[in-house]
Amino acid sequence: WMRRPPAMPSTTSAPSNFANKRAAAPVVLAALILIFCVRSYSTFRVFNDTADEAVHIACGLEVWQHGRYTIEAQHPPLARMVMALPAFLAGLRERHPEPLWTGAGRDFYWCTLSLSRLGNLIFAPFLIVYLYLWGRRLYGPAAGLGAAALASFSPNLLAHVSLATLDFGAATAVFVSCYYFWRWSEQPGLRNCVAAAAAFGIAALTKFSAIVFIPPIAVAYFLLARWNKGGRSEPARWYAAARRGVVFLAAFFVVVWAGYLFEVGPLPPAHFVPTAGSFAKRAVQAVEQVVNHRGLPAPRFLRGVLEVAAHNSQGHQCYLLGHLGQLGWWYYFPVALAVKTTIPLLLLVALAAVLRIRTGGQSGTCPALYPLLSAALLLAAAMPSNLNMGIRHVLAIYPFFALAAASLFAGPRWLMSLALALGFWHGAESLIAHPDYLAYFNQIARSREEEFLLDSNLDWGQDLERLRRYLNEKQVKTVYLSYFGRANPSSLLDVREIRPLPPDLRPAGWVAVSRAHIAGMALQGYNLGWLKAYRPVARIGKSILVYYFPG
Repeated sequence: WMRRPPAMPSTTSAPSNFANKRAAAPVVLAALILIFCVRSYSTFRVFNDTADEAVHIACGLEVWQHGRYTIEAQHPPLARMVMALPAFLAGLRERHPEPLWTGAGRDFYWCTLSLSRLGNLIFAPFLIVYLYLWGRRLYGPAAGLGAAALASFSPNLLAHVSLATLDFGAATAVFVSCYYFWRWSEQPGLRNCVAAAAAFGIAALTKFSAIVFIPPIAVAYFLLARWNKGGRSEPARWYAAARRGVVFLAAFFVVVWAGYLFEVGPLPPAHFVPTAGSFAKRAVQAVEQVVNHRGLPAPRFLRGVLEVAAHNSQGHQCYLLGHLGQLGWWYYFPVALAVKTTIPLLLLVALAAVLRIRTGGQSGTCPALYPLLSAALLLAAAMPSNLNMGIRHVLAIYPFFALAAASLFAGPRWLMSLALALGFWHGAESLIAHPDYLAYFNQIARSREEEFLLDSNLDWGQDLERLRRYLNEKQVKTVYLSYFGRANPSSLLDVREIRPLPPDLRPAGWVAVSRAHIAGMALQGYNLGWLKAYRPVARIGKSILVYYFPG
């Protein structure tokens, strides 16, 4: 039942019905894209810039303004350029090393921030359309629309398409690249080879994690294709495969080099130094010795890959299940998926996996195998990472979840009815979460989110604008503030005086604290855990608690 639907019988009405369904698909897709974008757009002025947005916008502006890419090499330029272009056209300019909006008025701040976030919406139609195309090829048109709908109502995808960050663009690029690798494995040929190379190059220019995620998935697709065809290995086929491999590498190289403006030069200086004695340190040093002072094509691409390796060896402060750490935990992303994914989507994916296991003795061509295997390999590639900074680092898993769950829409009527019921529950969870998609948690962790995750899962500094509105409503003129984020409180808040919150000392008056700081994140020796003994008078959004202490 999970195979491609059989051809329709030759009757006069069947072709007409099929044509009607095909004609309705673009209308439904357009509606899904429109609803997805409108829901995202409605959050633009609810949240101020989160911790990473100003850096990404500034790096993209540098390319448009000066024709160079030098501020930060740990991320590639493509998505940054896409996001920064609307704001650049509106007059925003990069002011490195000063903060991005130094001296700008509040109206200009909100205008250019919204335009940068609008730039990120460019990726949304690609994700939804390619979900439909892949789902239609695997299971049929109805299931293709089901996959697109499940993804368009995902709180996590909505959260990150609404910010000027790289994660949604990277998730889209990874999914589209895997689609073309799948096409290439099913239909070997020069056209699909070049398409896969271009898509892989675009994904690598969007975020370096694509270089880790995509190759294992691509290899799995080719192994499955070879197994399904009987594993024949004629010399002529190997020769043709070798030629296509050379074409693939050449096309990938040209796309990446073009993304770095065809730059040629020596390896730029490093900003991150790997942990002493680590394998990453020895590997980075070996590469630097080989290429030192040589003219390289796209040297900042190589430096960026080395910077990510160095950062991963150092680790990054992270939080899981009430504990702080520097090098993360292997089970971080499984826990994050368990509490940040809607329960109906988890049930749909689990049901698709169970049905795949039940048909395990059949041919490996079962369509549901491809998205399930892709999601498993993506998660396996992410779990060893020391950079446990949020579900956003495995955001690309959600399109594969939607594609796997869509296989249920091609099953028997009872199964389709169950899938529709779970799909409506999934959509309802998404609507109820509005506008706090970033801080969405399912029923497992709801109302006690900070016991499970923090950082970009819950508190990314997004609620300073909401705090401004609350303080204005209460006519507060002086506030003690401990804020987890990079936005400038003195520019965004209307109070007369903002005082730092002293550690281990209860002040008199109004106190506003980020939940991440109460847990001890990014405090450098400060201890604000004493606030846990007091009940806040207000919760600002999902990330800031407000207290009032009489004199």
